[in-house]
Amino acid sequence: MANEIMSAIEAVGKSFEDLKATNQQMLDEERKGNDARAKELKSALDKISDDLGNSVKAREVAEKRQATMQDRIEILEALNDRPRNTIQDKIRSEHKDLFVTWMRSRGTDQNAETKYRELVAKSREVKDVSIGTDAAGGFALPEEISRSIDNLVLKLSAITANVKNVQVGTSDYKELISVNDSTYTWATEVASRSATAEPVLRNRVPTWGELYAYMQASNWSLEDLFFNVENWLVENAAEGFAVGLATAIFNGNGSGLPTGMTTTAPVSTADYASPERNHGAYQYIPLTSPSSPFTSSGITPKTLVDLVYALRAPYRGGAQFAMNSVTQGHVRKMVDTTGQFLWQPSFQQGQPDRLLGYPLFTWEDLGSPTTGNALAVAFGDFRRGYTLATRTGMAVIRDNVTAAGFTKFYIARRYGGIVTNNNALKFAKVSIA
Repeated sequence: MANEIMSAIEAVGKSFEDLKATNQQMLDEERKGNDARAKELKSALDKISDDLGNSVKAREVAEKRQATMQDRIEILEALNDRPRNTIQDKIRSEHKDLFVTWMRSRGTDQNAETKYRELVAKSREVKDVSIGTDAAGGFALPEEISRSIDNLVLKLSAITANVKNVQVGTSDYKELISVNDSTYTWATEVASRSATAEPVLRNRVPTWGELYAYMQASNWSLEDLFFNVENWLVENAAEGFAVGLATAIFNGNGSGLPTGMTTTAPVSTADYASPERNHGAYQYIPLTSPSSPFTSSGITPKTLVDLVYALRAPYRGGAQFAMNSVTQGHVRKMVDTTGQFLWQPSFQQGQPDRLLGYPLFTWEDLGSPTTGNALAVAFGDFRRGYTLATRTGMAVIRDNVTAAGFTKFYIARRYGGIVTNNNALKFAKVSIA
């Protein structure tokens, strides 16, 4: 695995060096007036940029795969580090054994269900252990498997990992946000002191919905002792949850799902303007394209710098760029006035690529720079700008009726989300000049 990552990093480095060299050759030919040769080099530059994008994706996939394996190892080590043979450990271990037995029986093992209900009752009498409540025809997910799903979701969805994540035990969760600094007043030694104005506070309440994955396995595979039920469940559930959460964070309408970042359309109104923006609306900076159909020429070094400095200084310390793969392909070829590339790849495992010195991650739900009115780039402190709340507990219900020869498993969890501080994040929006 380490060799695979190193090979991917080396491929990124080679492609990036080729990109720089070819770009310099193209600029040299343009200065000489050799337009035909410059055009050939431009085509070669596009091909190298595509190869670089593929190398970056290969590196990211390898790093995610290793991070997932490391997480599972750490979970197992943490469980092994616990004092053994405690009543809590026995309950957790029995819970997982019963769950796997129940899954392999296609959800038909009545003895396992009976023992599970008895275990639930027993867990209520024991301190520091909870295995959830049983659902009709189903099980609460064991702690170890549930944690593996949560960790894998964060690996598969960069936007989910980069917003603020909180675990809550009830849907009645609120956040009180201060959107400006406390005010102050100067005074002499003997002058009277009067109260300064209080900071503006906003009460932000997530909207909630149940996200579920409906997975299907053949009865033969479930009965096969070499079929890893746990890995199958974790990987399939996490993949579905990651896609669903990323989309909901972008544009969830707040009805039975989280309220997304763009549900209230971003506007051009600046921070602290009077009247102020809707509390759920971020500010956008226009990316001006000269004509229709839209081109990528609206994304220039200047517009990216404008986007950075539209964000107030207190938020830039934790700021990151986000864009989809198409937009990243355009941005990778941008250079400043000295010929230096604005995008810089990471040559260190686990570290992000950077744009204008800020971390950059991929969010495929964002629009492309060739699409009119698309929100093509996001920049800011995502953790201060959006909160994703997760209800503790995850349940599995089986369906072995609707598809002959197969058993379906319904796994669900409740999530809530809301824009918290709408000054902490900015978008770049494509428009016509």
